[in-house]
Amino acid sequence: MGEQDRTPEYDLGGESSVRRLFSPLKKIFRRAPVPMPGDTQPAPAGAVPEDLDKYRQGDVLDLLQVPVLTSDGVVRQEPTPDGVVVITQTCDLVLRNRPTLHVAPVVVLDEAKAKPARNGRQPSLVHIPELGPQSFADLTFVATLDKSILSQVGARPGVLEIDDVRRFGQRIGRRFSRFAFPDEVVPWLRPLQKLVEGKDGKLDSPVGWTLDHVVSLRLECEGGWKSSPYALTLCVVLKPGVISGFGPDELPVLPADLSEWLYDENGDPRRNVAQIAERLKGGNDVMDSVERYWLWGGFADALAALCIPSAGEAADVLASVEDGRIRGDLTTSEEFPFERYRHSEELDLDHLSPPLPLREG
Repeated sequence: MGEQDRTPEYDLGGESSVRRLFSPLKKIFRRAPVPMPGDTQPAPAGAVPEDLDKYRQGDVLDLLQVPVLTSDGVVRQEPTPDGVVVITQTCDLVLRNRPTLHVAPVVVLDEAKAKPARNGRQPSLVHIPELGPQSFADLTFVATLDKSILSQVGARPGVLEIDDVRRFGQRIGRRFSRFAFPDEVVPWLRPLQKLVEGKDGKLDSPVGWTLDHVVSLRLECEGGWKSSPYALTLCVVLKPGVISGFGPDELPVLPADLSEWLYDENGDPRRNVAQIAERLKGGNDVMDSVERYWLWGGFADALAALCIPSAGEAADVLASVEDGRIRGDLTTSEEFPFERYRHSEELDLDHLSPPLPLREG
């Protein structure tokens, strides 16, 4: 069945006027759909629906609470005032021999928080397009439900367009396939997290503007993660078209004045992330491809240079990175080799953050 041919919650035989008449009742009886003319009767409690094949990952269920098992063995009900969204893969969801599914609460954010989340900068929040620009799956909270619940609650698509379906699935998978960085490496990454989450990282700031052109931050460890010290490189992967492509033997010469502005006599960044971002954003429409290329390279180096733990950290933390520094590397999604992708890890800064509270009421 095509994604565009999904059967709506109430099958009224195409009578659009009747559908409009009864649609307000859906909101009133969210937890138990009202039978309409032509509807089949709901399956008995505990029965898996016969029409499992109509459900999809990304479907929104009108379920106002989900069970949580506490440490003392008591099951409490966690309120989900905006419903829940199915995060189980469609291929597993439609199988009758797999009796459960997984859901995450739907949360509604204010626009200031929703905008960066829509761009994928908070992996614990996955946008649900069909619910509007401010609705997200909160993956910090996941519940397991029996599939029989599908017979008892209303369901509607949260994702329809094929590109949205693909993006939704990828971002769900990203959350559950994160690499567990060694504990002693995490403090090196916290300054980068603070930058992204602070006021300088907001999308309307120069730093936020530049980060919006980054498709991925990946951490590469030369020689693998078997033991410290680790030789680490922060790979800043830009979206296609942000910089002009230059072959390995065609790299433009770094102009002397720009070199002096960007780097000190030891080749270390002289400017911080915000200063380079401001120059990139302010001159984006007028700078030539060579200046843009080297400024973006400087931005990648400045991001890497930011990754330094506080002096008060334990000795094993301070000694965990080779040469006491993380190197920076700039590339684009078009040029990043698959082999490097396989041997590098997505830098999910969001995993260092506390869970998002559910919205009340």
